[in-house]
Amino acid sequence: MRNAYTAQLGNLNADLCELAIGAEEAMRQASRALLDADLRAAEEVIARGEALAELGTRCEDEAVKVLALQAPVAADLRRVFSAVRISSDLARMVGLSVHIAEAARRRFPEPIVPTDLIEPFEEMARLCLEMCERIVAALQSSELEHVEDLDRMDDRVDELKSVVVDRVVAEDGPDVVNAVDVALLGRYFERYADQIVDVASRIVFFVSGRKN
Repeated sequence: MRNAYTAQLGNLNADLCELAIGAEEAMRQASRALLDADLRAAEEVIARGEALAELGTRCEDEAVKVLALQAPVAADLRRVFSAVRISSDLARMVGLSVHIAEAARRRFPEPIVPTDLIEPFEEMARLCLEMCERIVAALQSSELEHVEDLDRMDDRVDELKSVVVDRVVAEDGPDVVNAVDVALLGRYFERYADQIVDVASRIVFFVSGRKN
């Protein structure tokens, strides 16, 4: 019975890691679609979005089964409850990447991002990917040093989103339709980073028992 229980927890963690890797790759491809007007990358993100959403649902179902069929001790109980929340956060991250890819596909072959905003979007994409890489490493190893400094990186993404919004509302900004698209894109990157911070806090909780 204990071996089956250990295997269930192992499978749950493996699926969480797979979902986190999928969320990272979705952002990588979505950023490429946006900044390089890469239609194939956009379509790959959109096509994988549903499968990754199903993986998130599977993680939640596995966690419920562990709770229903086993009697987790305190540390494992924290892990199982955290897994439910983490899978939901990761699924939202995938959804945000899909939104970015859909915007890129909708405007293809024309670029969405104005030339003078390419640099802020490139930095937001880089930061989001680096933050997600740290989440993957933390889930794989349960070592909390991987999630250190994420708040500072998240703050920088917030700053860059503000730069984008200030630019598009300026009098010499892009046309109204494109301004809305660009502002929304900045919001998607900001929310992606926010979700990563939420995941990090849940990892800290299930590893150490303390709230970040």
